[in-house]
Amino acid sequence: MRSDIDRILVEKGADALLLISESFKDVNMYYLARFLAPDPFIFMKKVGSPPTVVVNSMEFPRARKQSIARNVYSYDDYDYLKTVKSAKEPQLGEMKFYSSVVKKEIGEKAVIAVPKSFSSLFTDFLRSEGLDVKPFPNLVESARETKEPDELNEIAAVQKVAEKAASKVIDTISNSDVHSNGDLIHKKQPLTSGKLRSLIGHVFIDEEIIAEDTIVAGGPKSAMPHYSGKPADVLKANQPIILDIFPYSVRRRYGSDMTRTVVKGKAPREIKKMFDAVFETLNASLDALHAGVLGSDMFDVSCNVLERAGYQTIRGGKRIEKGFIHSLGHGVGLEVHEAPRMSEVYGFPLKEQTVVTVEPGLYDPRIGGVRIENIVEVTKQGHKDFTKMPIQLEI
Repeated sequence: MRSDIDRILVEKGADALLLISESFKDVNMYYLARFLAPDPFIFMKKVGSPPTVVVNSMEFPRARKQSIARNVYSYDDYDYLKTVKSAKEPQLGEMKFYSSVVKKEIGEKAVIAVPKSFSSLFTDFLRSEGLDVKPFPNLVESARETKEPDELNEIAAVQKVAEKAASKVIDTISNSDVHSNGDLIHKKQPLTSGKLRSLIGHVFIDEEIIAEDTIVAGGPKSAMPHYSGKPADVLKANQPIILDIFPYSVRRRYGSDMTRTVVKGKAPREIKKMFDAVFETLNASLDALHAGVLGSDMFDVSCNVLERAGYQTIRGGKRIEKGFIHSLGHGVGLEVHEAPRMSEVYGFPLKEQTVVTVEPGLYDPRIGGVRIENIVEVTKQGHKDFTKMPIQLEI
């Protein structure tokens, strides 16, 4: 949480946190300032003091209303034009300006922490100006790991829309006809991955939600976990179709993540067996989930179930061509993949109020894949499942 920033800074031996970036793409900047802007601005936070945001004059009125930072100032408050004009070139002048603001607000003797996304050009220049700048890769990300109530609500709201879109897609698959060659037909046209992604996109547009590279993969190609499906890929009856939807809010930026696997018609025997094993693994993993459990132990739970069912896993670094070929899950928030993780190497306890996916899967290049994914909040005694959508293979 943001309230953890001071503690983390002290633990790392830093006096202040500095970001210079735009918040449209820099999720750490948006998280700290809660202000969306396409142009760079400055965020500063000294230990024991409220954060300060400095934006260009055009954005100043909006930033003052929208940012959660207590102190919001304009570039004009620090003689921006005078500083930039006095330099040999504009870019050098801008860096001089940033340096002057940091010296004034943070001080020249402070140890200044910056995130991994901080520009190396800015770092070198600030150091040449005598400032002690040190990169700390997981400082802000560590704070983001545990979610405030409003963040949890945002994720739940996006998940609700994701389920609305997924339900519409599954209904379309279920109501499609089957050609003699096995192709699915919808409104007298072949049902393709592209058409279903378009259907999802229309639902999201109406809700101010964005989904990039939604996975709609059918048949043997669904054995590639991140194969999204080419637009012209025709979906077929009696084959697995994986729907993996991970949208985020245009305005609030928080996202969600959910996967369902369905078969129009009758699932092949091996796909049915895979589905039953994955479904059992999902339930066993959810039963084992609670604050304090290690991410690596959660991964072991999933591997234990799948290995008992006769499937290979990547546990122990094994290289396999079919079976369980990825981790059990990951954190979700402002990024679709963020801390914490539930993998063999994540030997850290999951914290209360973190949000993670639980997504076991099995893959066989000959016939396809099966993956089921729910998104949940980790609680002290267990979990709260944001995913309300039923799980059903044959439709």
